Amino acid sequence: MNSPATSLPSKQELLDFQARWLRPAGICAIAGALIFAASLPLQPSGSGDDDAERLTKFHDQSTELIVGQGILIGVALLLFVPLLYVLIRSVVGRTNRVRRGMVALAFIGPILFSVSGLIVAVGLSDVADKFVEQAPAKERQAREQAATPAAQPTKKPGKTTTATTTQATTTGQSTTTTPRTPEQAASTAREDLANDVIDDSGLLQAGSLLRFIGLISLVFAMIYIPLWCMRVGLLTRFWAMLGLAFGLALLLIPVGIFGLVLWFAAVGLMLARWWPAPLPPAWDAGEAVPWPGRDDIGPAPGRGDGGTVEGSGREVAEQPLPESGGEGVAQPQPGETPGRRRKKRKRRK
Repeated sequence: MNSPATSLPSKQELLDFQARWLRPAGICAIAGALIFAASLPLQPSGSGDDDAERLTKFHDQSTELIVGQGILIGVALLLFVPLLYVLIRSVVGRTNRVRRGMVALAFIGPILFSVSGLIVAVGLSDVADKFVEQAPAKERQAREQAATPAAQPTKKPGKTTTATTTQATTTGQSTTTTPRTPEQAASTAREDLANDVIDDSGLLQAGSLLRFIGLISLVFAMIYIPLWCMRVGLLTRFWAMLGLAFGLALLLIPVGIFGLVLWFAAVGLMLARWWPAPLPPAWDAGEAVPWPGRDDIGPAPGRGDGGTVEGSGREVAEQPLPESGGEGVAQPQPGETPGRRRKKRKRRK
């Protein structure tokens, strides 16, 4: 008998829960996928050769950065929470091998990832504003230092020395110098300033850390929940493995989020009963209906009733043929083969 902590709800309670939440969860997932698609045109390009160029573009597209990357994507991820909740709650209602505390997986990853996205977007916008504000002064200062000679030309008897602004590199005993133009000095100053404002942003660092934790939590949820949905029969092997693969893709490739959004949209259509194929039978049964494995498949149909035949594979010894007259019948000797007995009978005749 199960303890109260691990006892399963009744079949009717589980069916009532599904009747209330199945379709709304599917519709929320579909809406989340549509909002994610709507956010793509608002995403800032963010392309550039270095951080200085990227921060300049983020400053020019600060509205798109906050609305597209921070708000819309965050809302889309939050709309995926009901679908994950229905899936894991339905699993917990069908097996006591999954703890009730695992229901929190449906909330932790998407919420942390959503909040971190907004924090990172606001942090990038703030850093970009600081960079654009401070960059002209840093560039002007670097150009002035590069254009100003480090020392005045000096003349000595028999020797003439001209000092110019250079960058020196020493290798062993030899020293070589390369000219440093004002434009090169300004470019270096821009890059140094970009690195400094990024490193000094506490908001950006906090958002990046929170995003990492949310990403790991979301990946674990996308491995655990589809896997158990397959085990109790709520998802087919194809859709469960596809969700697991897209979850792992979040760590491997930057565009893994696109495949995951498509998975949520497809499963949302299934829960809303708008998918061409019906839901697996475990949903309407109100209990676990595992998919048949290799051990559950019976033997191939054969002749007759398909049962096994008892007995051994040894050759049955030939019985001695009866002869006319019981007196002349030779009694078999121990260890004598049927062939020898036949030869003995022929010799007697």
